[in-house]
Amino acid sequence: MEFKYTDPVTDFSDGLVALKAYHEDFLTRGEKLLQLAFELEAKGMNEGYANQCMAMFCHYEHANHLHHQDEELALFPLLVGKSALFDGMIERLMLDHEEIEAAWLALAEQLKNPVGITDFGRLKALAFEFEKMQREHLNREDEDFSPQVKAELSDKQRVEVGHKMAELRHVSV
Repeated sequence: MEFKYTDPVTDFSDGLVALKAYHEDFLTRGEKLLQLAFELEAKGMNEGYANQCMAMFCHYEHANHLHHQDEELALFPLLVGKSALFDGMIERLMLDHEEIEAAWLALAEQLKNPVGITDFGRLKALAFEFEKMQREHLNREDEDFSPQVKAELSDKQRVEVGHKMAELRHVSV
C-alpha cells in the first residue's frame, strides 16, 4: 500500500480561512488518532491498524511542519511589532510549536514502524500527550489569537497570507 500526503486545504485565496480549515482537520484527525491508540491497546496490531498508523504518520509528518511554517513565515511576520499583545501571543504560540514538534517526534517513532510497536500503553500515552498539546494550542489560537488577527489584518493581507501558504506548497492560487 502506498501512503501519500494529501493537503487538507486546496483553497488559499484567504489565508485565515485556510488556517482555520487546518485547525478543523487537526482536531478531527486528533480524535481519530486517539481512537486508533485505544483500539490498538485493546486489540493489538493487525494489517488494517498498521496501515492506519502509517497514514497518520504520513499526514502529521507533513501537515504539522507545513502548518507551523504557514503561521511562522506567512502570518506572524505581518503581526510582529504591532503591539505587545501580538508579540506575546506569537512568542507563546511559537513555544507551543516547539513543544508540539517534540511530542510529535516521540509519537512518530512509533507510528512510522507499526510492526515494531510492542508497548501499546506507551503508544496511547504518546498519542494522548501529542493530541492534547495540539488541541490546547489550536483552541488558544482560535479563541484568543484569531479574533485579534481578524480585527488587525486587511482583506489584502489575508490574501497575502494565503498566497504565501500556497507558495510554501509550490501551488498556485
